[in-house]
Amino acid sequence: MPTEFYRDVEKNVRLMEEMLHLDVNNDVVARRFHAVGLSCALYYVEGMSSGESMGEHLLWPLQSSPLNLSGRNAAREVMKHVLTAPEVKTEANPRKAVQELLFGQTLILFDGCTEAVVADLRSYSRRSVSTPQTETLVVGPHDAFNETLRDNLTLLHRRMATPDFVCSIKSLGDKAATQLAICYVDGLCPRETIEEIQRRLNKINLDQVLTSGILEQLIEDDPYAPLPQMAATERPDRAVSFLMEGQAVLLLDGSPRALALPMGIWHLYHSPDDSYMRWQYGTVMRVLRLIGALLALYLPAVFVSLVIYHPMTIPMTLLTSIVQSRSAIPLSLLGEALLMLLIFDLINESAQRTPSLMGSSLGLVSTLILGSAAVEAGLVSPLLIIVVALTGLGSYALPNYSLSFALRIGQILLLLAAGLMGWTGLCYMSLLLLCWVASMTSLGYPYLAPTSPRRTHNPDIVSRQPVFRQRLRTYVSNPAEMRRTVGPMRWMRKGGGK
Repeated sequence: MPTEFYRDVEKNVRLMEEMLHLDVNNDVVARRFHAVGLSCALYYVEGMSSGESMGEHLLWPLQSSPLNLSGRNAAREVMKHVLTAPEVKTEANPRKAVQELLFGQTLILFDGCTEAVVADLRSYSRRSVSTPQTETLVVGPHDAFNETLRDNLTLLHRRMATPDFVCSIKSLGDKAATQLAICYVDGLCPRETIEEIQRRLNKINLDQVLTSGILEQLIEDDPYAPLPQMAATERPDRAVSFLMEGQAVLLLDGSPRALALPMGIWHLYHSPDDSYMRWQYGTVMRVLRLIGALLALYLPAVFVSLVIYHPMTIPMTLLTSIVQSRSAIPLSLLGEALLMLLIFDLINESAQRTPSLMGSSLGLVSTLILGSAAVEAGLVSPLLIIVVALTGLGSYALPNYSLSFALRIGQILLLLAAGLMGWTGLCYMSLLLLCWVASMTSLGYPYLAPTSPRRTHNPDIVSRQPVFRQRLRTYVSNPAEMRRTVGPMRWMRKGGGK
C-alpha cells in the first residue's frame, strides 16, 4: 500500500478500485470527468453525501472554471480558488483518504497531483434529537444525545460558548473505523488527564469499537471492579456539568451516550434534578436515594439473618406472625428469598424488553398475579413479598442504571453471606465489598474521594447547599482553576442593590 497517491490519475483510479472493491461494491459511486485542464475522478458513498451540494459546490465550479492547472499543487490551487464547499482539505495518504470517504466525505483526484481533495458534503438519515429515555426529569431540559456524532457535538457547543472548549476527533478500530470525540475545557481539565486518555486509546487493538459500552471496558482501570468507573449520560446538560468540573467527556459515533472520566462514586448518586430544583428539595431527594440504596442492598440480608440466626432480637408479636406465616412453606427462608428476588428480576427484565405500550402493564400484572399465586400456593410468605417489593423500590430510586445493577449483585452476595453465617457473615461481606470499592480508581483518581481519602470539596455530597456556597470544582480539575467564579448574593447585604 503506497503512503501517498501516484501522480498518474489512472494508477490512482486502479488503486481506489482495489481498496474499495469497486468491481462488486455498488455503494461507492465513482465518476470520471475533465475540469481545470485535468482528468479528474470523484468518489462518494451513496446516501451519505448530498448530491445537490455536490453539484453546487464541486462539479459546477470545477467544470465552469477557466483555470488550466498542472503539477503537484493542482489540488491546493483548486481548493483555494475554485471550490465553494465550506470545509475542504487535502489528504496525501490513500488509506486515510479512503477512511474519510467511508465517513461520508467526498473525494476528488486530479491527474499529476499526489494529493486528494476531501470535501465535507455529508448528508444522511439520522434520528432527530429526542427526549431522554433513562434520565428523565420533571424540571429541566428534555433534549438527549442521538447516534450522530456531529449532532451530539452541536448540542454541547450550544451550551459551551467558550473558545476553551476543545473537541479532538480521532478514529478507533483497525478493521472498521469509528470516530471518537475527546471533549474537554482547556485549563479546567488537567493536561495529565488528557494525556492518559490518549495513551489508553492508542493502546486499543480491536477490529471495531461499536458502542460506548465496549469503549468503557477497553480503557477502564479495573475490568473486574464491581462498580462502573465512568459516568455515562444521555443528557447534554449533564455532560456540560462534567466538562465544567474539569472532567473529560468521550462521544462515540453511533452511540447516544457520553462517557465522563475520571469520576467518583458520588457522580453515580447525584441526579440533574438536584441542580434544577431548590437546594432543600435536592437534599431531600438525595436522602431518599440513600435510604433506597440501603434498602436495596441490605434489607433482604438483614431480614434473613434476623429470622434464622437472631430471632430473639425481633419483637415477639412480629416473630409470632413470621413463624405462623412460614409454618406451611416447604422452602428455607434463604431459598425463598433467592426465589423471590429471581422472580422480581425476571419481571423487571421482561418489562424492559417488552414494547413500551405493554411493558408497564405486563410488569404490574405479572407482579400481582405471581405474588398472589405464590402466597396462595404456600411457596412464600406475605412478609417476604413486602421485603422484596421494598428492595425493588429502593433500587428504582437510584438515578444511575449501572449503579442499581451493581447493587443488585451486591444484594445477592450479602444475602448469601447472611443466610449461611448470619450477622457475622453479613458484616464480613460488607467489609470485603467496602474494601474492594475503596481500592478502586478512575483514571488513577481515588473512587471514594472526596470523602475517602478526604479532599477539599463543595458542600454537595449527600446534602446540597445553596449555589453561592459552592465555590470549588471537583478534586479532578486543574488545581489552579479549582475555585470557580461564584460570588455571594450581594443584593442581600444592606445597600447592596444601590
